[in-house]
Amino acid sequence: MNLNTTTKPTIVLAPGFMTDYDMWSDFVPFLKDYNVIYADFREGATLQELAASNLQRCPERFILMGFSLGGYIARHMVYQAPERVEALILIGTSTRPTVPPVTDGPAAKMFRGMSRSALKRAVHVERENDEVLIARLKDMGERLGAEVFARLSALQRKSDLEKMHTIPCPVLVVTADQDRLRTMQEAQEMAEAAKAPLMVLEHCGHMMPMEEPAQLAGMVLPWISSALGQSR
Repeated sequence: MNLNTTTKPTIVLAPGFMTDYDMWSDFVPFLKDYNVIYADFREGATLQELAASNLQRCPERFILMGFSLGGYIARHMVYQAPERVEALILIGTSTRPTVPPVTDGPAAKMFRGMSRSALKRAVHVERENDEVLIARLKDMGERLGAEVFARLSALQRKSDLEKMHTIPCPVLVVTADQDRLRTMQEAQEMAEAAKAPLMVLEHCGHMMPMEEPAQLAGMVLPWISSALGQSR
């Protein structure tokens, strides 16, 4: 979804594994001073291809925010077009490599959304029985479907930790104190590699833009203003 990009700076929001635009729905109201573009996973079988397809839908200059898997894709967008990204925010993500599971069998073809147990681990323990939140997460997976599940599961995520020092724009790393999918050490590794500040959301699980949108905005937006003011 592209908005008028003539007067406001643009923020591109890259979602996580098996999530879409809805994971940003509670966060976007805080972005009234920005145009918003949603990255997606429609085209590409590699991180590089996903990055390239999303760059085609972005304006010449933009701020980039990548959540979880979207953080991997966001970094590859920067590597491919470093002159176009004004600032990079990495939320609940990692640079560590992952080994893809086998996803071309009947189980992948019969995919009907993420399991409840997997979704519960993605949120703060006190929100495991938040039926509205869990239903929204499940709905996103069902919308994306079996083909996207198999393709994203098969992505080769190689470590780019040693490459992060080449990112020329300001970088911010954000994690949560109760994230059960990504560790504090992973966030610290990225922050050190990029010489970036590390901010920690309190009383929050992995799904930060959905669980704590106001707290996230309160950290990220002042940083963006400061970072762009210093870089211009």
